[in-house]
Amino acid sequence: MTSKVVYSNQRWLVALAAGVAILSTYVNMIVYAPILSFVAKDLSVDMGQATGLMMGFVLAVAFALILGGVVCDKFGIATALVLGLLCVSMPAVLMPFVGKTFQVVFLLRLIQGASIGFVLGTVGPIVALWFPPNERGLAGGILFGCIGLGSTIGVIASPVVLASTGSWQTTVAVLSIFGWIGIVLALLFTRQTPPVPASPEQPSAKSESPSQKQRVGFLQALTFPMTWVGSLTVAANSWCMYCLFNLVPAYLSAEAPMGLGLSGVTAGQLSTALTAVGIIGPLIGGLFFDKLAKGDHRIAVAVGFVVTGAFTYLILVPSVYQNFGLLVVCLMLAGWGISFGAPSLSAFIATNYPPSIVGRMIGWWFGFGTFGGALGLTVGGLKISKSGSFYGAIAMISFASLVGLILIFCLKRRQV
Repeated sequence: MTSKVVYSNQRWLVALAAGVAILSTYVNMIVYAPILSFVAKDLSVDMGQATGLMMGFVLAVAFALILGGVVCDKFGIATALVLGLLCVSMPAVLMPFVGKTFQVVFLLRLIQGASIGFVLGTVGPIVALWFPPNERGLAGGILFGCIGLGSTIGVIASPVVLASTGSWQTTVAVLSIFGWIGIVLALLFTRQTPPVPASPEQPSAKSESPSQKQRVGFLQALTFPMTWVGSLTVAANSWCMYCLFNLVPAYLSAEAPMGLGLSGVTAGQLSTALTAVGIIGPLIGGLFFDKLAKGDHRIAVAVGFVVTGAFTYLILVPSVYQNFGLLVVCLMLAGWGISFGAPSLSAFIATNYPPSIVGRMIGWWFGFGTFGGALGLTVGGLKISKSGSFYGAIAMISFASLVGLILIFCLKRRQV
């Protein structure tokens, strides 16, 4: 006989703390994008090399996500969140004092990038342990929505603070405030033990029973085809997301003919069309997964790849970027698409692996997958340096979307 599981309302405070932590890390990730030309001139590097500051951040994310899942599984959600927030906030505070050369700034960005690894490594355990199955899509949507919220705050605030302070280093330090708030919330709300059994509920005929799942270890899970297909799908998703959020704002502000030649403030305001929809996209995607897709992970992800691929390419078309209204619409839809499918991927992981390894599997999927984002920024930076244009780097986002669309239909649950 199975007893009814009672989920505590504390789960929403845990989600709040994790949400602020995610928001903080993405504010710090994107803070450079709308002011990249200013940073490049100050550090005496070209725009292609300056994109390395974003690539280094994302590369560190990839490595730290794998480690971050282990930290969360072994030491708990609070430890992972606080460690991640210290990684992002301390280098930001130090930037006005030591951020004088490209090499030093690049090193600090590597440390900051590790923050997302530790913080996102908590998403799977929070969703799996604190929320009932019929709320896991919504919970994942709320947490992933904070990526868009943090990115939006970053692209709006960065050029405004820069205009006020006159120093990009001070701008970075000022915007670290969210990280310190996140540390307080993590210590207040995430140290409690989840008041639920660590086992999945109501297994479907296509998935493993709780007893079978509990026998699955991390190394065994790495042998599953769904692990590798899923990781490659996330790699395509990461290529799209990190290149969209980091290269498009720079494309808008870079001098013509390299980019569109808009001011930093205007580029930041336009970039909100790209990032702000990332707030509601995961929420809608999570509800779609729970209520309409009935747990089918493929539909929302496929829709997201199609929309992002199509509308990202359109922002390169002169008749679109010369029309302010059309440009805003295309930016919104490009950003919405890539965020819409994220909750389906996190919910798939939370419901197809045992909770004892969910943190590590989230870390593996998104860690391995984030190498796709680092690769995209690396290749994009090389193409920008070689061609003197953002065209090729942004067009490759559409190609990555096509690859992701093919992969998602190959992602199937492991049969038993």
